[in-house]
Amino acid sequence: MRGPAAALRRLETREALLLAFFATFIVLAKAALRWHLQVPGHVMFATALFLILARGCVPRPGAATAVGLLAGLVCAALGMGKGGPLIVAKLVLPGLLVDAGFALPRGSLPETLRGGDPRRSGGCLGLPPGGGSRAPGGSAGGIVAQQAALSAGTKAAFGALGGWAAVAILRRLRDHGIIGDAAAPEA
Repeated sequence: MRGPAAALRRLETREALLLAFFATFIVLAKAALRWHLQVPGHVMFATALFLILARGCVPRPGAATAVGLLAGLVCAALGMGKGGPLIVAKLVLPGLLVDAGFALPRGSLPETLRGGDPRRSGGCLGLPPGGGSRAPGGSAGGIVAQQAALSAGTKAAFGALGGWAAVAILRRLRDHGIIGDAAAPEA
């Protein structure tokens, strides 16, 4: 049996603890960033940062997805977020994207797309806001579409910033010998 599920079954205790810590960091970041900053998507910075760090520190397929699932289940159990149980999907999807980005061979993207490399900006995937839940009564569909586009754009921007910060941290960890060369993405 191969694949992410089999790889996660053979986790060492240290790796399992790291994944649990990164899931805890995501939950704490979501709790701390519940302020109403009037900037949609600002939580994606911490989500992207910790998902990519988790996958970089535990170089196994499915590590980021497992962290997203665990953090989503804890957030749903604590009643965090507006979406209720949908918060699980909001954290699993970025984890899937991060794992998919790490599955790509190094150098598979052209130099012009390096900033869009999922290893760097993997956390930018978030579910689009629900139009029905955000639309005030009688508003035009264009306004809802503009708000959804703005929200998706800011989520992508914050996710990319978190991804770039994670890659910088992973490079430092690799340079100091804390993680192996295969775990940290190249510059």
